[in-house]
Amino acid sequence: MSEHNDYQQLYRIAKGYYLDNLSQEQIAKRESISRPHVSRMLAKARECGVVSIQVQMPDFAEIRQLAEEVRNSLGLREVCLACVPPQSGNIGRELSMGIATIAAAEMPRLLSGANNVGIGWGYTLYQTSVLMEQRSVGMPKYFVPLVGLSGENAPYLQINVIANRFAEKCDAESFFTIMPLIRDSKERQGRIEKESCMRLKRQWDKLDTAVIGLGPKPEKGALLVAEASAEYNERLISSGTVGDILANFFYEDGSLFDTSKYYLQISMELEVLKHLNTVICVAGGSNKVEGLIAAARSRYYNILVSDTNTARLILARLSDKKEEPKC
Repeated sequence: MSEHNDYQQLYRIAKGYYLDNLSQEQIAKRESISRPHVSRMLAKARECGVVSIQVQMPDFAEIRQLAEEVRNSLGLREVCLACVPPQSGNIGRELSMGIATIAAAEMPRLLSGANNVGIGWGYTLYQTSVLMEQRSVGMPKYFVPLVGLSGENAPYLQINVIANRFAEKCDAESFFTIMPLIRDSKERQGRIEKESCMRLKRQWDKLDTAVIGLGPKPEKGALLVAEASAEYNERLISSGTVGDILANFFYEDGSLFDTSKYYLQISMELEVLKHLNTVICVAGGSNKVEGLIAAARSRYYNILVSDTNTARLILARLSDKKEEPKC
């Protein structure tokens, strides 16, 4: 502790500014010092611990109750919800940023105790990796991509970038893959490709946790699998699938759309997710409600990070299904 600081004055100035809502000019007159000196004293008060500033998300009882209803309805371990205003809409990047903000705040706690973490892709997950604060104590030691490389330039589809960002924020290591997401099923894999594929799959065998996104049901004009053929995309649009995880498109009952006749896909099989200790799904939006319900019921994830609008839509959808007459 420095004996050269007047802690009584620091306390008066800090209390006046932070608790009594006095301006720096008013404090300067009261203390008979200049306004710039008040500014320096406030900085000193923070530096030496007289002032401790904490920034956290608000804890609203109604949000906790809504999260608990979704958790119980879907049979999940935990649900975290971003409180987003209705004007944010039910899809779009503004909604994604709201979800990413709460995901970044909760991720250190959710990942605490994990060792080897698999990472998926998508805009919300990418923004989560950007917004996370640096943390090392109790964090995972290794992050691994769960899909192969995409030919798209968008950073939120560059799986090595996302996995490495998570690793950097946790002071951990990341595995880099050179395998493409898809390849022609008629092409033979060379020795280097085979070895790279096996190395990636061996990393998947070591995972205890995964962080994934969830895509909406395929629609015409939306980005599906960019490298796939037009025939494949047309079949996918008319398939009746309700969403995708790691580029694996699934139906309402959790069964998968078969891609083998079109190409070979390098991504973790969704069945493997069921056996991990923790699978955190970071996703929201009205166009993902059916997929979120189907994936939860198929046990593809056990922790959901979403938003209040999506949560209400999930509950409404589940309520509608209960009221549907049985034949």
